[in-house]
Amino acid sequence: MKRKVYLPITIVLAIGLIVLVLVLNKKSTTAKTQDLLAEEATVAVRTEVVSESNYTADFTANGLVEGAKDLSFVSSLGGRIVSLYADEGDHVSKGKLLIQLDAETLRADADASRVAYEAAKKDYERFQQAHDHGGVTDQQLSTMHTQMVAAQGRYISSRSRLTDASIKAPISGEIYKRYVEVGSYVNPGTKLFDIVDDSQLKASCFVTERQRLQLTKGQTVSVESELYPGQTITGKISMVGDKANHALAFPVNVTLDKQGAEGLRPGMYVSVSFGNQQETHGILIPRRAIVGSVKDAHVYVVEQGVARQKAITAGSLIGDRIEVLSGLQAGESVIVAGLINVSDGLPVKTINE
Repeated sequence: MKRKVYLPITIVLAIGLIVLVLVLNKKSTTAKTQDLLAEEATVAVRTEVVSESNYTADFTANGLVEGAKDLSFVSSLGGRIVSLYADEGDHVSKGKLLIQLDAETLRADADASRVAYEAAKKDYERFQQAHDHGGVTDQQLSTMHTQMVAAQGRYISSRSRLTDASIKAPISGEIYKRYVEVGSYVNPGTKLFDIVDDSQLKASCFVTERQRLQLTKGQTVSVESELYPGQTITGKISMVGDKANHALAFPVNVTLDKQGAEGLRPGMYVSVSFGNQQETHGILIPRRAIVGSVKDAHVYVVEQGVARQKAITAGSLIGDRIEVLSGLQAGESVIVAGLINVSDGLPVKTINE
């Protein structure tokens, strides 16, 4: 009888034990799953500890090589082109004849104006002699003088137009673009040639308002070109602009040393390095740590395993690092890699080697 009583109890205990094991296994599985999900939600990043250091605020700017003079030459007179004496690629000297316009009518007008002026001049001289002897009045002499001056003006004007029909180079340089052909009719203001004087080259670039404060006219800089690696060209700042463009950048012109710039041509790109020997104490972080533009810069710092976004004020770009004027303190850990998956408040795991 006792055996019959114990058997159901044993069965109940066994079932309870099985249920307990299943419940404990479920809790363990749930905990492991949660841990696994939490681990998957954690983003792996690389960080760098922010520190202060001394540095020189050297910076570079992309520049465009230009000629000392770059002229779009236009016609000052209307007429048909009968001869062309220069083409693209030709080097011309100042005063060289480039274009001859049809001058037959202009020459006839100049001759007629000259004859009229000479006649008016003789009449005025005759009236002046007569006036000395009382033969003509002051008013008659004045009228004759006015006519002579008017005839002289017409003669000078017609002679000037005749001279302008022979179009000459206003500067020495190379013609890199021709816009007209023989037989073309040009009006005043018609573009004829683009002429660049490459006897002296310059590099034009733009700098920020903070960088502009470090520059002075006559300051020596170095210029490099990707086409000539390892070759450094010396230059001097010839102009520092006082007005910024729409991008809040100031123009700077650098006159290049003739000997070092022999291989450069107008239109080539160069890198202009502005050196500054004065040391500055501050914070530099890698440029890749910046999120967004330099003007509206943000970084992510790690606080207790969580990424926090912070706004900073960025300064000059110094090599591959950027100056931080405000927003970061020494000792903070700034994220420098893995930013593509980072957002504010997201758990992160540092994997620095």
